[in-house]
Amino acid sequence: MKDSTGTTKQEAYSFACLACGHTWEQTYTIEHDTDRDGKEFVRYHAGGREVPSPLTSPDCHTCGSHRVRVMRSGLVDRARHARDVVGYIP
Repeated sequence: MKDSTGTTKQEAYSFACLACGHTWEQTYTIEHDTDRDGKEFVRYHAGGREVPSPLTSPDCHTCGSHRVRVMRSGLVDRARHARDVVGYIP
């Protein structure tokens, strides 16, 4: 349960699977809070449900591989736009 001391923010990341080439972007709602004992903890939410941290071993939604590169948000969208404007980029 969240109390008034917690903070919530949103962060987005780009992902690229190094096994199959699948790319995607995801926005997370991140809750920073403190438990009853004063220990800080973080919860990540995506799509309305709690999920593991995207920084600690993400899985590819297409092939299930753990060989996923995490990058700052926007990189996947910019690469797709460049591909669509100038053609295929290997």
